[in-house]
Amino acid sequence: MGTGESATGKVAEDPGEVTYEVLAQKVDMGTEAEAAKVVSEPDKVKGKVLAVAHLKYTHKSGPALTDGSDVHDGTTVFADGQRGTVLIGASEDAAGCEDPYDVDSWKQGESHVFCETYVIPANAKSVEVHWAEEDGEPYIWKFPNG
Repeated sequence: MGTGESATGKVAEDPGEVTYEVLAQKVDMGTEAEAAKVVSEPDKVKGKVLAVAHLKYTHKSGPALTDGSDVHDGTTVFADGQRGTVLIGASEDAAGCEDPYDVDSWKQGESHVFCETYVIPANAKSVEVHWAEEDGEPYIWKFPNG
């Protein structure tokens, strides 16, 4: 996928299937010091940084959602072809990111930005954001690192 190019996919939501337009907007790279601050065992993230992927999801068709969304579950971050390590609960605090579980009302035509935080090697040359429908092939956006 090119920068600024969006993908379209379906997600089984409660109360029914929703078609989304998905766009990986950017990946914010952190520092080793920042990574060490947010994990319980700083030794495990030596030589690693945080990569916060910002994805914009637009509700294109299907029922309005009233109790959160699972669209972000299809997102992963890779560095130089290797899947990063997800950091649960870190991204809700990042600037410009919303918590998917706080979205109580989501109607057709509305967009939200959800983020995923991964730990990746500091020296990675490229970062990829993957998003896939359940059991589907991923859409891949590549971002240069540094």
